[in-house]
Amino acid sequence: MSKTFCPIPWIFQAVRNNGDIRVCCQANVTPNQGVVRHPDGTSYNAGRDSFDEAKNAELMKSIRKNMLDGVWSEECGRCQQEEQAGLESRRIYELKAWDYSLTDAKRDTLPDGTITVRSSYFDLRFGNLCNLACRMCGPTDSHTWYEQWAEYHGSNKYQDTHGEVELKRNEKGRLYTADYDWHNSESFWEQIEKNIPYIQHVYMAGGEPMMIERHYEFLNKCIGSGHAGNITIEYNTNMTSLPPRVLEMWKQFKQIRVGCSIDGMGEVLEYQRWPVKWKQAINNLNKVDNLPDNVTAWVAFTVTAYNIFHLPEFMLWKLKESGWKKINSSPQKPIITHHVAHGPKRANIRLLPSELKLKVHNHYDYYKFKVATDPDLNEKIKKKFNKILDSVEKYMMDDDYSEKIPEFIKFTTYLDKARKQNILDVVPQYEELFRTTGT
Repeated sequence: MSKTFCPIPWIFQAVRNNGDIRVCCQANVTPNQGVVRHPDGTSYNAGRDSFDEAKNAELMKSIRKNMLDGVWSEECGRCQQEEQAGLESRRIYELKAWDYSLTDAKRDTLPDGTITVRSSYFDLRFGNLCNLACRMCGPTDSHTWYEQWAEYHGSNKYQDTHGEVELKRNEKGRLYTADYDWHNSESFWEQIEKNIPYIQHVYMAGGEPMMIERHYEFLNKCIGSGHAGNITIEYNTNMTSLPPRVLEMWKQFKQIRVGCSIDGMGEVLEYQRWPVKWKQAINNLNKVDNLPDNVTAWVAFTVTAYNIFHLPEFMLWKLKESGWKKINSSPQKPIITHHVAHGPKRANIRLLPSELKLKVHNHYDYYKFKVATDPDLNEKIKKKFNKILDSVEKYMMDDDYSEKIPEFIKFTTYLDKARKQNILDVVPQYEELFRTTGT
């Protein structure tokens, strides 16, 4: 059995916010960011290129051959790191989710890595329209970042996988770019409509999908085709909006899976995912928790240097105070669905100096003891609680990114001033780190 096999390169195609086609979102942390390219180095883009051609680009064929041989590809490095740290990687998740085995892959793959398997799983990101500017994010994923990003970097230009992006002022004086409007392409819609009868699963992220009109257009096309009842729609959404029209549309689909991008409660969430309001988010979380049976949901908690100390407190709150019945109700993940932010490194928990890593360890031990002595929690939940903390701590300890501390401090200090926030209000453990730098 190949220890690197994953069904993704056979059944799945992913589109970045700028339309570039990539291996999968996990590959975003690699130098090439997982983008599939033509021989001349230009990216395959959903707005102009064929999905079928991109499927058999050299990168895709190489990854398939490596997987069949049990070799890790560079684009799969995030899953490799997570599995080494004891985390459940995207690869493990997809192996459980799909009935597509290594035997199937060997049957469907030519010696050079070419396949003719029809894609049944898509990751579609219709641009970067988003109402938040999360601290581990940037302008490629949210247009709300434009002003602060340009001010911090002293430039209205930045790089994305398709090349240089230049922000310009519109008639209202706001920064904008048309580089993320690839979804206006007629050829894309022609391709995706032809595929709808064969689609089983679509993952929607952003930007913020609830804000993006093309997201609703796609749902309507699925409903109008008569195939919505065969399709699962999965989201990552920031829970700032839950429009009535989307709730009505969801009733037509086989299943709706809602990954709620919630990285804490109260001021911790408001700090990391500015300018979200906790009251607004919790109201929408409670609505999701009471939706019909074809909707499942979970908390997608991104662990960063900004909320690593808050993680066990949030998990305990979820278990004892949230009152949720649906959210993270599965036996496999009954608390939260967490992942660590691998990039940017200025937000990665591995940047913490050794003395703060020790504080994290002691902090987690305190909560493990607190949970161990709680008579209201069963043993299975206690083991899950400890496993999450242990995997996060192991990932943190497995490497040293402390060279990123100056950038972490500089960037955090700038955002705190621009957003009228203070990191010490949410992570008081960082007082010495920030005080000794003179900031």
